[in-house]
Amino acid sequence: MDKPHLVLNWTFDVPNYKLFCKIGDDLEYIAHEGGTLPYTKIYKDVTTAIDPGSEWIEEKHWISENYGETLGYYQPDGERQRQHPIYGWIELSPNGFGPDGRYLDHMQRMQILMEGNDMAMVWGGGKETLFLTPECGKTIYKRIPTRDVNYSEKVTHPDSWWTEWPQACGQQPRTKGPRLSSYEELTEAGAPESVIDKCRAGEWEAPKHPELQQWYIYPKA
Repeated sequence: MDKPHLVLNWTFDVPNYKLFCKIGDDLEYIAHEGGTLPYTKIYKDVTTAIDPGSEWIEEKHWISENYGETLGYYQPDGERQRQHPIYGWIELSPNGFGPDGRYLDHMQRMQILMEGNDMAMVWGGGKETLFLTPECGKTIYKRIPTRDVNYSEKVTHPDSWWTEWPQACGQQPRTKGPRLSSYEELTEAGAPESVIDKCRAGEWEAPKHPELQQWYIYPKA
């Protein structure tokens, strides 16, 4: 029987800009700038730094050896790939697949988390602010457009903008994630009154994966 792949659930404390992963009672990792800088490891009250390159790979093997029964096992494969279920493109998946069958990033996070499925999209995107809601419109958040990215297209496409990812990653290491917004900002962005009325009534569509909200501490102000 195939072993499940290692999945790490990182919590993004947005107000304090802290991305951390707690494992049991005595182990915690803190990622800095999306895992592009050395990780902080706190194990049995001892703090060390883990280089984001080969040391982090070794660390994932160590996590597998000590917590594999509950978290899964790190099984790297540079040739592993799978087709994206929505967009259709082929994605390399060297870090394995999550329980949803989709790729895991270098921090072993599920693709559905990185694609923002904790909220439902309401309005905007691309060069414009993207407005979202975690609870059918009752609260509005936003993710802003940015060029603070590591994509190669930043050089080849100087007019391109990207919506900030919900959590910092290798390609968007300094993203601030979701920020609290309002119906007023949604109106100013050009959303139709029908959209805003539906949100006010709490009748907007629900997120695809509301269970992912447990991995966020959202801003309240």
